[in-house]
Amino acid sequence: MLFNNFGQTHQKGKDLVSRIQIVVNNIQVLLEQIAGTNAEGNNLPLGDAAKELAEAQQMMTEMRNRNFSQLQADAVKERKEAQLLLERVKNELQKYHQENHGLIKIVRDSLNEFESKLTDLREALNEATAQTKQAENLNSENGVLLEDIKKRIEETNEQQNSVLNILSSARSSLTQANSMLGLLQKSKEEYETLAAQLDGARKDMNGKLTNSSLSASKEPLVVRAEEHAKSLQDLAKQLEEIKNNARKDELVSCAVEASTAYDNIINAIKAAEEAANKAGTAADSALSTVKREDLSGKAAKLKAESSTLLNQARETEGKLKAIGPTLEDMTQRLGVADGKKNTLQIDLIALQNDLNGINRDDIGDIITSAKDMVKNAKDVTTNVLSELLPIKTDVEKIKTTYGSTQSADFSKALTEANNSVKKLTNQLPDLFSKIESINQQLMPISNISENVNRIRELIQQARDAANKVAIPMRFNGSSGVEVRPPSNLEDLKAYTSLSFFLQRPQKRSDMPQRASDRFVLYLGNKDASKDYIGMAVKNGHLTCVYNLGDYEAEIAVQPLVIESNTEEAIMDQVKLQRIYQYVKLNYVKAATSASSKNEGPVTMSSEGIDTLLDLDPSSVVFYVGGYPPDFRPPRSLDYPHYEGCIELDNLNENIISLYNFKRTFNLNTTEVQPCRRYKEESDQNYFEGTGYASVTYKEANANVRIRYEQTIQTTADEGIIFFAANEDQFISVLIKDGHPVFRYKIGSEPPKQIEHNSTLNDGTYKQIHIFVARSSNVVRVNNNITANIKVFSFTKYYLGGIPSSLRKQFNITTPPFRGCMKNVKNSKTASVVFDETVGVSKKCSDDWKLIRSASFSKKGTLSLSAEGFPFPQDFQVGFGFRTMASTGTLLNYNLRPDILTIFLSPGFVFAKMGEKELSLNKTYEDGLMHYVTVRRRDNRVSLLVDDKPTSILVDSSRSQITMQPIIFGGGDFEGCISNIFIERTGQYPEVQNLTDHTEKSGVSLGPCHQHENLEPMLLKEFKNPLRFKMLKNEKYVDHLTDYNVQRDQQNHTLSTWLNANSEAYLLGNTPNSFISYTFSPPSPTDRLHFSVDIRTRSSRGLIIFMEETSENSYISLHISKGHFVFSLSSGGKQFKLKTSTKYNDGQWHNVVFSRDGKNVLLVVDGLAAQHGRLARNSPVSIKPPIYLGGLPSLKRQSIPVKSFKGCLRNFKMNGKIMNAPQQKNGVLPCLDIPMEKGIYFFKEGGYIAIDNLRMGLDFRIVFTIRPRSSTGVLLHSGNKPDNYLTVYMEEGKIIAAGNSGAGEFQTTVTSRQSLYNGQWHTIAVSQKGNAVQLDVGTQSNYTTGHPPFSPRRLHQPLYFGKIPANLDTPWLPVKDSFFGCLRNININNKPVSTRRISEVHGGVSLHGCPAT
Repeated sequence: MLFNNFGQTHQKGKDLVSRIQIVVNNIQVLLEQIAGTNAEGNNLPLGDAAKELAEAQQMMTEMRNRNFSQLQADAVKERKEAQLLLERVKNELQKYHQENHGLIKIVRDSLNEFESKLTDLREALNEATAQTKQAENLNSENGVLLEDIKKRIEETNEQQNSVLNILSSARSSLTQANSMLGLLQKSKEEYETLAAQLDGARKDMNGKLTNSSLSASKEPLVVRAEEHAKSLQDLAKQLEEIKNNARKDELVSCAVEASTAYDNIINAIKAAEEAANKAGTAADSALSTVKREDLSGKAAKLKAESSTLLNQARETEGKLKAIGPTLEDMTQRLGVADGKKNTLQIDLIALQNDLNGINRDDIGDIITSAKDMVKNAKDVTTNVLSELLPIKTDVEKIKTTYGSTQSADFSKALTEANNSVKKLTNQLPDLFSKIESINQQLMPISNISENVNRIRELIQQARDAANKVAIPMRFNGSSGVEVRPPSNLEDLKAYTSLSFFLQRPQKRSDMPQRASDRFVLYLGNKDASKDYIGMAVKNGHLTCVYNLGDYEAEIAVQPLVIESNTEEAIMDQVKLQRIYQYVKLNYVKAATSASSKNEGPVTMSSEGIDTLLDLDPSSVVFYVGGYPPDFRPPRSLDYPHYEGCIELDNLNENIISLYNFKRTFNLNTTEVQPCRRYKEESDQNYFEGTGYASVTYKEANANVRIRYEQTIQTTADEGIIFFAANEDQFISVLIKDGHPVFRYKIGSEPPKQIEHNSTLNDGTYKQIHIFVARSSNVVRVNNNITANIKVFSFTKYYLGGIPSSLRKQFNITTPPFRGCMKNVKNSKTASVVFDETVGVSKKCSDDWKLIRSASFSKKGTLSLSAEGFPFPQDFQVGFGFRTMASTGTLLNYNLRPDILTIFLSPGFVFAKMGEKELSLNKTYEDGLMHYVTVRRRDNRVSLLVDDKPTSILVDSSRSQITMQPIIFGGGDFEGCISNIFIERTGQYPEVQNLTDHTEKSGVSLGPCHQHENLEPMLLKEFKNPLRFKMLKNEKYVDHLTDYNVQRDQQNHTLSTWLNANSEAYLLGNTPNSFISYTFSPPSPTDRLHFSVDIRTRSSRGLIIFMEETSENSYISLHISKGHFVFSLSSGGKQFKLKTSTKYNDGQWHNVVFSRDGKNVLLVVDGLAAQHGRLARNSPVSIKPPIYLGGLPSLKRQSIPVKSFKGCLRNFKMNGKIMNAPQQKNGVLPCLDIPMEKGIYFFKEGGYIAIDNLRMGLDFRIVFTIRPRSSTGVLLHSGNKPDNYLTVYMEEGKIIAAGNSGAGEFQTTVTSRQSLYNGQWHTIAVSQKGNAVQLDVGTQSNYTTGHPPFSPRRLHQPLYFGKIPANLDTPWLPVKDSFFGCLRNININNKPVSTRRISEVHGGVSLHGCPAT
């Protein structure tokens, strides 16, 4: 209330002052009037003045008479009250101020206390982190120790088992030796018995001879001699048995085996050493050896065999030492037996002499007969001796080989063998460890192709991790680094962007003065006379030198390179940008400090003709800080090595680091510590558009609603944001044409997708939320897209892209995401940590919004502003392009009457300015990147294509004010355009950012989508016969594995909105579908090779067939039970190679089959190779044509006759692509997009015929269509005006018309929604009585025939898609073919399958429709 009174009083005072002011003004006016003038200076009449004066006097009197004392008292009173109020307010405010001051002090103390506690907490957390890391390190070390202990325990167990095996073997050897000893003892006793028998026989014979000489009758003597000869023969037989028993004896067998043991051991050791050498070589190319020779298995087997040989050798040595005395005793006994044999022989000769000495007349005939008998006995004895001779030889051999005199040599040989085996055994563990480490990585992968892909990914991940090491490297004036150059050197040709940091150490007074000129870096060819970009410090200033072809340019910045302490280094930032011959150098002083200063760019232009940086991949080098002794830098860079710190930042928007080096020179980071500098932490992740990031997420409860969240920022038209998969199912969130798309594949259904028209690629932050509710089978994306699907469980998901294996498995063509991503969250954690990253860095680069390339479809155009473009005066415009099209517009600038056009026709590049035209005599529709520059200087216009120039003179032109856009693309051009440069007046030369377009249509901004036939390395080698023969060299696979890794992620097929691949053909739609190619028959040769890309799900069918000029000779490729089979037949003899893996998986596979002399090769996807060798080498002469698919007529029992069902493209013969088929039959374009069930009618037109329709009777025909055009025939039956039925589309309306004999009828249904909106529409036409009804979805219409209705019952075919040409139907208004999909045909409530289709003509595919 007090405040209200004060306010009223104050207001009254204001009113009083206002009134007083008015009165004073009036008085002033009156005074002026009294003086005779008004405000305008005009004189007033005297009468008016007197009157006015009187009135004024009256007013003054009245004012004097008024009493203001009461008002004054009130005012004084109110002033006192106001003062009291003011004092009260001041007191209250003072009180509150004191209270607030106390509270502030309390709050300040609390904040200080909390800050102290936070500091303590931070220190505790840091200490806990350090302890955690220490614990982790201890755990890691303990884990390593535990693994080492386990390994040693295993080795000890193995050694124990080995010792036990040796002991067991020794026991068995002793047992065998004892048994052999027993056998030898037994043999000894048998020999003694035989010797006794020989002595007894000798005594008997001597007695008998004596008796014979005294006897008168000689016949008993002869008989006894004969009997004695027989006994000698028996004795010989017994000796033979003894000999055989001796040979069969185990001890003797061991001795015989031991006779060759030394050679076997030596040979085995030599083989083992050769295997070890091969194994050492194979360790360098372990992948090749593991695949081809199963090295790990062979090495293990070799080790086991070597150990076995060593044990056997030791056992043999022990046995020989054990049986040495026994052998000597046996030798002595055999010597005794040999002596007795000689004695017996002498006795026999003496007996013969005695017999010869007998000479009596009466027994002459008997003696003659006795002589014959003795001769026979002698022969028998000779035979016995001959039988005994091998025994003597064997005994002497044993004595000679294993006698005591040879035991030392044998022991020496065993010692050498033992040493060699030990040496081999010592070499094998290193080999085993190498193989085992590789096997551990490759074990989960089933075949060599996947192994190499996995190795490529691992190599890329390792290099990517090295590029993320953002630490300055310190150079001491003698060191240097060779950095791994970028794999895509083509991208550096027209545009080069390099950013890096550098500093120099502070000068010290006690140190000698350092040289001010230093080498910094060099990127170019190792031959410095060719193209390069280099930098150096000259007189303390950074200088850039570059050479494009034949001219060297130099540009320097004004500020000196900063000098700072290496412990807390402050570094300058250098950013070089080159576009064609122009270079812009931007220098930021003290960029890593808070007081950075941008010095502004300096520019330079090379005055030479060339505009491209041409780097040879085989000789490109990237030296930083220094260079090796074998490199001679150009004169402008020939300075001492750098002293100071350098840190690479990025190269062409890709992160790069000095630690991704190929080699170093005199660099020791332990002696020379790297610089330390301040780095600003970033919560963003930059996706380069080449890789992905993976996140592991384990769901605790499948019924809990899960949320995945990330914030993105991009300018690209396409990219993968989120992807999760399990077996053959996946869900994904993509960017397509700048809009969000949810694409998924659940169960056995084909992939489906849902789009929304919101924009994601405007360069601002966009949140992406993905909600998965499995309990209600709902997935929502940003509340804009909802899908009612049952989502599978998964434990890992990917952001920004996917690995190549998943891309191949699911046929994903969307490129990786390029842009920034932050705030990555899921239901489990608010800050997700990536498990694995490829092409992802922690900081978004300054140029991430720059888009330099775009993919064009046919008729696609991109319009750019022509602001500052000086055409038709001196100008320059340049760009790169890549296409397989032979015609099309590249650039068009219509500034009538001056028009600039650059176009292809046919394959040649033309530049047209007004009526003048330039071109080069070379075609450029080869799918490679080519660079075009058109520039005018004075009156000369030049055209450069890949730095190959041509020029003409033109007339002078005047500048025009009219502004028209510069249009790229158009016509039949289809491909990629990148690195556009438009010279603009008053602007620095720089590459065109395509996001600044004014209009685009049919163009996708971002990395170029390239349908590239990655010709396998093996196929390239086939072009060189000498290299083809080196396929067995294991280094060859190393050459394969070093192939460009990044292309796996950057090169993809054309976008799905391209309906068909113009180079691919679909075969097998009909059994006799085929393509034939003709060619000029080559001269007979022993070398042929072919390649083709194939995609099929068929298990059987013919792919390629060609005949040779000789009879019953051919070459073919077919598929059998999913395997590719390469067959050759010559003169009735057949040879086949068959792949071990099935390839009917619906994916593209490159197949190469070749013959080189006797060598035959079948290669799939460049890796899975099958080799074979023919029995003889004979020249091959094939004759045209070559058939792809089926054959018009073929009777071969060993290969299929019908065509395979699938797609085929890029057929090459001897490296030359076969472009123009001679003949095509039943061949359709191949749709390179996901398919679903249905019948597809191509734009070329075609029809199918099914069943006979009985016209005149009641019928109902139902089918579903998804048209791609608004006009066309759907079905037709009948060929007469009084008997037909037709259902067709005309400008979006469905019309049923016909005549069943009772007169014409027609009914029309106009659909409320467009029929070609990409959705399925059900059409039904039925007749009952004389009423015909047409249904289109939920809409219908009908008509009735003219009475009287007397139908005729006729049987006639029912055609879908087109009216056959042989049916004359001039009365029908529409004859266009149906273009689109057809399915679910139902006639009279009975479904019609494709097996009931009787005819297929033209462009019709029965094997599926495009899914979208």
